Amino acid sequence: MTRLEDATKAIHADIEKMTVIDAHEHLYPESECLKLDVDAFLFFRHYCRFDLAAAGMKPEKIAYVFDSGAPLMERWREFKPYYEMISNSTYVRSAHIAMERFYGESAVTDGNIESLTQKIKDFHKPGLYTRVLRDACNIETCLNQGQDRENNKLFNYPNDPLLTPVSVPIWNLCCYGDIAGSAGHVGMEVKNVDDLMETARRHVRKAKENGSVGVKFSVFPMSCPSLSDAEETLARVIKDKNHWLPPENPVADVYFDALLREAREQDLVVCVHTGYWHDFRQLNPSHGIHMFDSYPDVKFDLYHVGYPYVREAIMLGKSRGNVWLNMCWTYIISPHFALEALTEMLETVPGNKIIGFGGDYAVVEKIYGHLVLARQVMAKALAGKVCDGSITLDRAVSLAHHMLYQNPQNLYRLV
Repeated sequence: MTRLEDATKAIHADIEKMTVIDAHEHLYPESECLKLDVDAFLFFRHYCRFDLAAAGMKPEKIAYVFDSGAPLMERWREFKPYYEMISNSTYVRSAHIAMERFYGESAVTDGNIESLTQKIKDFHKPGLYTRVLRDACNIETCLNQGQDRENNKLFNYPNDPLLTPVSVPIWNLCCYGDIAGSAGHVGMEVKNVDDLMETARRHVRKAKENGSVGVKFSVFPMSCPSLSDAEETLARVIKDKNHWLPPENPVADVYFDALLREAREQDLVVCVHTGYWHDFRQLNPSHGIHMFDSYPDVKFDLYHVGYPYVREAIMLGKSRGNVWLNMCWTYIISPHFALEALTEMLETVPGNKIIGFGGDYAVVEKIYGHLVLARQVMAKALAGKVCDGSITLDRAVSLAHHMLYQNPQNLYRLV
């Protein structure tokens, strides 16, 4: 065994014992989760769906596969050829790791799909989240975005220590539907810019009242707010409810200025989605420079390290004291990318600025699979720095503890 392998093994053994603060999830409250009709396809919901689409599966076929009311074996026949195509991806690898841990199966087959489905149904009983998050993962709490996007419903769970809320006032602001939907959550109707700003403030205050430790939205090229330009643009959108605005627009500037000011008043972290999603060109983390620099007293948590714009994100974490870098989602996008990103961050970014793990899942069991991969990558990255003489073994273990627990605890004031 080489020195690198020895160091990786030693660090990994310590990491496996560490309590984790999971810095980003999409879980429903357990009571809502237990209402779902689950089956073996549960493990391929969420991100695996996008691999199916990338492999060429038609949207209507994907919808059919995940329709729990349709015959299981018919859905399996539709799914099986595409399953083979996507089985190399880390999305599926993470699912398989979790499947084996909880149900003793390393993959779905003709012979086990029915028995696997029954095992999942039997496991999905009260106490599910404790068994997975606390017992299997050693997770103290998840910073959770509890939102049913399909039904435009926000969940609250103030009494669940496993789920710490992060509120989503609005993803972006590009059309009348965005404005009206956001306003509806706080019982308002937007008729003018004053209403718009009050909507933003109410969202943040409501988030604070419901126990949220942060508010989340998507990065966009924000500019200095202009009330007159916003009033004119808003009037046009209200008049023509089919009118679409670009991500950079005066209405968004005014709305998010009010939101950021209120987040500062309420001492909430601002969580910013960057990189991977839809037209990812619009989600380059460097679009947030005006925002980060204009609100120096607001703490920003950059999700996904900006992938694929990783170096832009790292540069922001290195050059700005109010920007943290969050590794959520990254290990299942690509462990190779995550290893390179984390190695570079360990060379460039202060150790208190790296948030080590967020499963970013809506399926609770799959968090385990992601965390297994995260621990492996973190151990490799830290061992590399030990072997090149950058840090000691004790320092590596300390950094791992900070990334997995101390840093998110400090940033989000989870005390």
